[in-house]
Amino acid sequence: MKILTYRYDLPKTDRVELENLKRGYDGELEFDRVLTDEFGDVDFIHIKDYCFKVEGEHLESTKSESSIDREIQIDNIIIAGDRVLTFEVKNYNFDLKYGETHWTYINGRKFSDPLIQIRRQQNTLQELIEAFDLAVKVFSTIVFINPNQTIYNLPEHPEIIVRSNLLGKLKKVLWENRHDYSELRAHLEARQLSESQYQGEVGVLFEELKPGVFCGACGERLERITHLNFLCVRCNKISTKLSAIKRLVWEMKTLNNSWIINPSILSQLSGGEISEGCVRRHVKEGNIRY
Repeated sequence: MKILTYRYDLPKTDRVELENLKRGYDGELEFDRVLTDEFGDVDFIHIKDYCFKVEGEHLESTKSESSIDREIQIDNIIIAGDRVLTFEVKNYNFDLKYGETHWTYINGRKFSDPLIQIRRQQNTLQELIEAFDLAVKVFSTIVFINPNQTIYNLPEHPEIIVRSNLLGKLKKVLWENRHDYSELRAHLEARQLSESQYQGEVGVLFEELKPGVFCGACGERLERITHLNFLCVRCNKISTKLSAIKRLVWEMKTLNNSWIINPSILSQLSGGEISEGCVRRHVKEGNIRY
């Protein structure tokens, strides 16, 4: 989606979704920073972005869904203190009101209970671990990472962490394990999906992409300043022609892994800024692969 912001007229709804995704990613980076800065010397197992498939009949679902396999994605699985802990990080930029029966926005409109998600994660992960014949308890928590967010009426809750008490809560559970959990880690990693079934190809034709060489950081179209170099005037950063070719290859694979990549296509995508001969030379020299 980030690529399409500068190579395609991305609809407003998709741009909003991209902002939400970016905010969520920033929240996960902040959680990682806390772990690194505060618990870097604690020996525990951390598995990020864990995605696995569960069979439909094992899910708490409607009859119409019972035969459908579903994917469960968990932001963070941490094995510490001889327990399995999951942390679902939310970086919302709006306030909420907590309620035992339902959550709401400040204006009173109903908000989907976020605890449903983590309880589903807890139950399915516990079943998965028990299938390995391992007796380890799973505890799941949601982390509201945004320090500027307020959740009104929030009681002391074992499944909820806010930014102000994040460090204190983590210090109570992130201890070193007394036992070896390398077998459990191996079992979990063996079940992890390399690619989600929902990660499909982008619904845009190659011919609809805007040609040119663009900055990977800000999306600004690069300007040619020498035979070998490009400049992003916004970032004031110079990129070589080789790095630009590698970027073009990465963009095409990211958008649609089934697209055929060759020197002619890459030159076309660059808007003629990079010649077919230049691409062929770098391929022959082993500088790029596609």
